[in-house]
Amino acid sequence: MKKLIFSIIVAGSLSSSLSAQTQNEARAQSLYFSAVEELDQNNYKAVFAKLAEINKLLGGSNPRLSYLAAKAYYAQHDYAATQAACKDYFSSNPLHDMGYDEMKQMAEVAASELEAAMRRQREDAEARKSAEAERVKHEQEEAAAFAKRMKESADRRAQDAELQKLRDEREASAYKAAQAANTKSAYLDFIYKFPSGKLVSEAKAEMQRKWPSPTRTLKNNKYGYVDKSGKLVVKAVYDNASEYSEGLARVGKGNRYGFINEEGKVVVPLNYVAASNFAYGYAVVKPDVNTAFFIDKGGNVLGNTSYKDAKSFSEGFAAVQDQYYMYGFINASGTLVIDHQFNEVSWFKEGIAAVGKSDGGHMKYGYVDNKGTMLTGFEFQEAKDFQNGVGRVKKDGKYGLVDKFGNPITTYEYDYISDFGSDGLAVAKKAGFEVLLDVEGRPWARVNGKLIKIKL
Repeated sequence: MKKLIFSIIVAGSLSSSLSAQTQNEARAQSLYFSAVEELDQNNYKAVFAKLAEINKLLGGSNPRLSYLAAKAYYAQHDYAATQAACKDYFSSNPLHDMGYDEMKQMAEVAASELEAAMRRQREDAEARKSAEAERVKHEQEEAAAFAKRMKESADRRAQDAELQKLRDEREASAYKAAQAANTKSAYLDFIYKFPSGKLVSEAKAEMQRKWPSPTRTLKNNKYGYVDKSGKLVVKAVYDNASEYSEGLARVGKGNRYGFINEEGKVVVPLNYVAASNFAYGYAVVKPDVNTAFFIDKGGNVLGNTSYKDAKSFSEGFAAVQDQYYMYGFINASGTLVIDHQFNEVSWFKEGIAAVGKSDGGHMKYGYVDNKGTMLTGFEFQEAKDFQNGVGRVKKDGKYGLVDKFGNPITTYEYDYISDFGSDGLAVAKKAGFEVLLDVEGRPWARVNGKLIKIKL
């Protein structure tokens, strides 16, 4: 049988030299049966190597070699190669080959499998096309929604700007009244009434000019205070001291703090391990590291209430921490107006405070207004204090701006955004370039001393 099979192989040989043919036939015969054994052992790489060598020896292929190749390809589910091998097989008119019927069946199966594969490819291509179209549609819808939201936010800021003009007029009128009264109490009343007002800093500076408090000085490594002529009015006996705030200065000896008035008299004994400056009539003091409360200028405790921790008043509100280490806010009457719910808090600026909550061990930040309304979710890696109606935030590693209503002013695209300067502009960095941003998020560049609006 082996000789019969091999005679079929030789019959398909293209050799022309009888001597060379005899040598090649012997080598080809050995390789053929070795290839059959390799096929039986599923060593397909070895099968193809031996078939290639036989083809070279005989100068071409024949039905038996095509049959063997088709079997090896078919076993590996390579139906395209199987089909090609079958085509070679049938092109040699192998009607009397013993594998004819098997090859017909293999060819039919390979054709069916290839058609199924092509059908799947078409279906997959259609699915990808449909998914891509859906993705593009979704992106376009998101972009349109974002653009709409940005426009609505800009319109809302424009409306608020008109209302702000009225608020500014009321503030300016109240400031004129305080100036006309020309008393410290009138100025303080104005500051308390307009805690986030635009004229508060000016009012404080004017108070200092009209009724200058003594200035801190250092003498022989001890702190005291001098008046505007440089005369020492409070002896330099303190290890620590702050500037005067609301008529009182925080002073310390050793690790204990208290308060003195402008005449140098101790009005609150140096009994505390920590103390803040006075603001809105109250200072935070700590008798020990785990207890904090507020005192008035007479040393009386606000509301007879203590906290784990507390921050000084800002714009009429102060952050306080409960026994569960969560912060809330009280007003100047000591009433809790925003519940204990935050892990971290900042001071109120322009009526808004940055607040943080722990999320899986990571702190996420948002903004709350002084009525306790959350303006944003806890979605930022950083949230800076508000300036000129704008908050600087970091999200997904990039910085952007949000407005006082919690709406985005810019996309989150910058590597850095600085504080806003007195000119109303902040420095922003993107891809190694610096630009200037206004409070509406519009980019500018300064060229030859002039501001030019640009597009990024």
